[in-house]
Amino acid sequence: VGGGNSGGLADELVKRGEACANCGKQGSDTVKLKNCTACRLVKYCGVDCQRAHRKQHKKACKQRAAELKDEELYSQGHERPEGDFCPICTLPIPLPMGDHSGINACCMKRVCDGCILAARQRGLRGCPFCRTPRPADEASQLAMVQKRVSKRDAEAINHLGNQHFYGRLGLTKDVPRAIELWTEAAELGSVDALS
Repeated sequence: VGGGNSGGLADELVKRGEACANCGKQGSDTVKLKNCTACRLVKYCGVDCQRAHRKQHKKACKQRAAELKDEELYSQGHERPEGDFCPICTLPIPLPMGDHSGINACCMKRVCDGCILAARQRGLRGCPFCRTPRPADEASQLAMVQKRVSKRDAEAINHLGNQHFYGRLGLTKDVPRAIELWTEAAELGSVDALS
């Protein structure tokens, strides 16, 4: 009866990572247990025990190693694009971004409402990012956008495409021109032009 209980205890120690998966030695100051580097499920007191236990452990090890790789791969790519962060405070702009930020025609930077408010409270009435005075009318705003477009700014080209699509800033609605501009912006790296 005592042997059965000690076997159960040894199995429990192995599961908790407190004993060698092969020989059952408990970890201590003198016995340093090292993780299986592939799966991190079990520990061994030495290389010899790891080699001796390999046949028994191989299937579970490969499965867990594949799961770890999948977890690593699937945890990547959930980051927001650089343009989703305020260039002043560097915090992510809450979604939907259009409701919580403003885009400035002078520099084509999207700034969060918090930074816009902070700039106004400090007495700044122009762009909170580049300090350029706000355009007085649609014509001067269009001129600012076109100046950025002439410098091949992908975000400005995308923005101008939106203005053509919706017929804003004194432009007539021109869908084919908007598509041309969006295509150019996407080729230059605008993430927004792809959506």
